[in-house]
Amino acid sequence: MRAKQLYTFILLFFTVFVFNSINAQKLSVMNGAEVIKLAHMQADSGQTIVINFWATWCGPCVRELPYFVQADTSLVGENFKFIFVSFDPLSNQTKVEKFIDKNGLPGTHYIIGNYEMETLIDQVHTKWEGGIPFTLVITPKETKHHEGAFENFRQFWQFIHL
Repeated sequence: MRAKQLYTFILLFFTVFVFNSINAQKLSVMNGAEVIKLAHMQADSGQTIVINFWATWCGPCVRELPYFVQADTSLVGENFKFIFVSFDPLSNQTKVEKFIDKNGLPGTHYIIGNYEMETLIDQVHTKWEGGIPFTLVITPKETKHHEGAFENFRQFWQFIHL
C-alpha cells in the first residue's frame, strides 16, 4: 500500500512539474543595445509587431496588460507578434516571470539588464518622453508609438490595427 501511495505522489509531482515547465513563459535578459535593435526591427510582409515597454511596479502598465491578452485571443491565426520589455530591476526577474505566467501574457518577454535609461529612451524612439507604458506597432509600411496607458480595449484595438 505504501509503495502505491509513493508511486502516486511521485507521478503527481512529476506531472505538476512538467506542466508548469511547459506553460512557464521564458523571460530573456537583453542589454540596451539589443533593446534598441529590437525597437527598430522590420516587420515581414503582412506582419504586425507590437512591442510594449512596461514594469510590474507601474500601475497603468498593469491595468492595460489584459488588453494584450484579449487581443492575442482575438487574433489567433493572424500574423501578429507581441513582444514585452520589462523595466523591472534585473533582481526581480523571478517576480516578473511569475507575473507573466499568472496573467497569461502572450508573446515574447524580455527584461533589460544593462542600460542607461535616458540614452535608451532617446534611441528607441525620438518622440518617447520616458513614460511607461510605451507601445510600438511596427508594420512593413510604418511604425506608430503610444506613450501612456490605453484607456480601454477599443482604443488599444484601434491603435494596433493600422
